[in-house]
Amino acid sequence: MIADIAGWLAPVLTTVAAVMVAANLGSRITGLGFIVFAAGSVAWLLVGVATGQNNLTFQNAVLFVINVIGVWRWLAVRARYERGAARATRASAGRAR
Repeated sequence: MIADIAGWLAPVLTTVAAVMVAANLGSRITGLGFIVFAAGSVAWLLVGVATGQNNLTFQNAVLFVINVIGVWRWLAVRARYERGAARATRASAGRAR
């Protein structure tokens, strides 16, 4: 039962995440895309474990780690850069007047 649900959820989540990341609509949306990718990896892990597909399990364990790094990079690091750039732009605009 869980494998059946995960079997449908995994490709849907992975597809939605790919669109979010490919759209590159800013650090927040891209970071959320990596969260959705991580959820998809968990669903694929469930499918792999439930069906005895060790290769699928291994691949998605690795992809889960990569997606967590993506979340950190886009929601923590990149967002800080964008906030700093926005502050610098506002400061420069204020001096130009």
